[in-house]
Amino acid sequence: MIVDISAVVKVAGAELKINESGIIDDLSDIYGVISVVGPVAVNGIISNLDGVLHLEGDAVCTYSTRCDYCNRQISRELRVKISEDLVEEQNVSDEEDQYTYSGNWLHLDKILSDHIVLAMPMHHRCGDDCQIICEKCGEPVTGNGCGCSMDQPIDPRLAALKDLIDKKHTDTAE
Repeated sequence: MIVDISAVVKVAGAELKINESGIIDDLSDIYGVISVVGPVAVNGIISNLDGVLHLEGDAVCTYSTRCDYCNRQISRELRVKISEDLVEEQNVSDEEDQYTYSGNWLHLDKILSDHIVLAMPMHHRCGDDCQIICEKCGEPVTGNGCGCSMDQPIDPRLAALKDLIDKKHTDTAE
């Protein structure tokens, strides 16, 4: 998304309302499991604060991923607050990490994609009643197991604990 900012670039105190939406290619594959589906909508104001432009607004998108518990495909809406200072590209050295504009144009894609990726939840669950599904039998795993007749693998770090429990059960049975 490209915004014409010529109305605020040279006029201190000027403001420009923006209401844009568009597809951002960088968001089609986030962490290999999340994809933004559809356009990203941004609504905000760009202000000129004595030569430094400031973007304040909100971005909204819909993303698709899989439930971490049952692996079902789910869709969610994500709202992100944006508050960033923007400097002219020619005034920034290579070592600085700032969002820039060039001439009378501001490219929003990098700003929006950074904010969306950073605001993305780390865990996704399709519902409060969703349970972990056994990868072998496909049944929900509860506190008593899944009812799977197949032997469940034991974490090697807990094998000594299992041996201790088995030994205790053997001693009490005798």
